Amino acid sequence: MAKIYGIVSTKGGVGKTSLCANLGGILADMGQRVLLVDGDYQQTLSSYYQIDEINRSKHALTRLIQSYDPTDCISKTSINNLDIVESDDPEGRLLEWLKQATNNVFYLAASLKKLEDKYDYILIDSQGAKGILQESIIFASDALISPIIPDVLESREFMRGTIQMLKDLEPPQGMSFHMPKIPPLYGVIYRQDRTVNSEKIANAIRKQFYDATKGQISILNTFVPMMSAYKKASGLFQPVHRIEVTRQGPTSSAHDIFLSLVYELLPHLSDITPTWDKTAKDGLQSPVTQIREAV
Repeated sequence: MAKIYGIVSTKGGVGKTSLCANLGGILADMGQRVLLVDGDYQQTLSSYYQIDEINRSKHALTRLIQSYDPTDCISKTSINNLDIVESDDPEGRLLEWLKQATNNVFYLAASLKKLEDKYDYILIDSQGAKGILQESIIFASDALISPIIPDVLESREFMRGTIQMLKDLEPPQGMSFHMPKIPPLYGVIYRQDRTVNSEKIANAIRKQFYDATKGQISILNTFVPMMSAYKKASGLFQPVHRIEVTRQGPTSSAHDIFLSLVYELLPHLSDITPTWDKTAKDGLQSPVTQIREAV
């Protein structure tokens, strides 16, 4: 049965798409059947991995949700075990459709439920704003992951935005509704530098969120530092753990960091390490990649 993770934050530019793409990539290289769902009208996740036209589906996110049927909505990426539902709604028309009826917010959950035996993990990227599509992703998820930049202002915005959004979706105390429970949220300290101040802020964030949410939000011990490897990986249409397997210096490699993140989230996978075809050189680029980096 597929475990569904929604990658959420009401703030844009915090690394949701990067986290979603790279977490999905390493899980796929660990032999897990993974589906990415691009729930952001900016379509960034849809262009992260290469998709041959022969492997591109006829439909995408709009049909997946509106028909609550995933048939012909799933494309195969160039990464083994990694499929994707692309975003096909750059103008945001799907948002208006979701608002037309109360039950429409649950259609994504109904559609993904039909895939529970086909995949081990489904990761849903979301837009950086509070809204009904974000709510749809939350109700479709078994758990939520949110990247948090270790900055005082960023953490305050997370409390005002993401945490408040989750609280707003809960029914008032003493009242019961037939609706899904708000899934647990895991915070990932993301883009942390190695300065003392940054580490102090990260520790303060852990305590602040624990106290504010009475332990309902868990800040993971694994943190993801700032690395130039992420830009290189995106340019090569590769998950970052393939690009930076080892690293000199005190900072762990991208490979080890994302493997640690998987082991913390999914300890039952701790006896598995990622494997992939290493015959192609990291620096070898196709003409398509060269054009992409030039742009």
